Amino acid sequence: MYRTWTLIIIVAAANVLGGCAGVLDAMKAGDDAGPGRAEGLARLAADIESRGESGTALTLYQQIAAASADMLSAHVQLGGAYLRAGRIAPAIAAYRAALAKSPEHGEALLGLGTALVRKGNIEEGVDALGKAAPLVKTAVAYDRLGVAQTLCGRLQEAQASLASAHQLAPEDLDIMANLALTAALAGDDDKAASLMTEVAGSPKAELRHRRNLMIVLGLLGRNDEARAGAPNELSAREVQMLLSRAGAIRLMTDGKARAKALGVIMG
Repeated sequence: MYRTWTLIIIVAAANVLGGCAGVLDAMKAGDDAGPGRAEGLARLAADIESRGESGTALTLYQQIAAASADMLSAHVQLGGAYLRAGRIAPAIAAYRAALAKSPEHGEALLGLGTALVRKGNIEEGVDALGKAAPLVKTAVAYDRLGVAQTLCGRLQEAQASLASAHQLAPEDLDIMANLALTAALAGDDDKAASLMTEVAGSPKAELRHRRNLMIVLGLLGRNDEARAGAPNELSAREVQMLLSRAGAIRLMTDGKARAKALGVIMG
């Protein structure tokens, strides 16, 4: 059954792409219905991607963008497809192509900032995300901005951005955890401990959330409390290693170095 289903998807995708060729040619030739057809093809590409055929979908996104030279959304969609595929450099190029047409396009700025941070260009990524967040006004945008600001050592700004994300999505445990970790780095002990305890105590909390509670408590020097509430899934050795590394970060004085080290142990 599995082989049959896979074959059906592959054949269907091939037929779809074959049928798209004429539409793409018409779009290149300046067909007035091009943008509407391109939007339909983009929906089709998203559906193909949702079925696990990411390579086929990416090819279609590339063809749409090539055939729709003046279509802003096509370049944004292509950038997103590249980003999801882990192809950072072409994602950046696609988002820049979109921004060349509309410099204040929120989704393009958000995608560009995300890609730049993943590439390691943190400061440049913060600039793009800082422009994107007030434009798109989503929890995701403010969360990404706050995390990037944390990595730059801009902890007060990061807390403000993450607070905005938390306000927009008050039940998102990952955003709350990011806010708690940033507060711990900034020396806001009570806020950090309170937030992370709330996260770890949620019925929706996963192991990574309970692990993050230990990291926060370790950053605050509250090792006994951390050991007492250690997740059962972690061995005593793992607990000690985690607390030792959190303690080492606590002794660092450089904000950027602390944030970078925290990212390593969380990863």
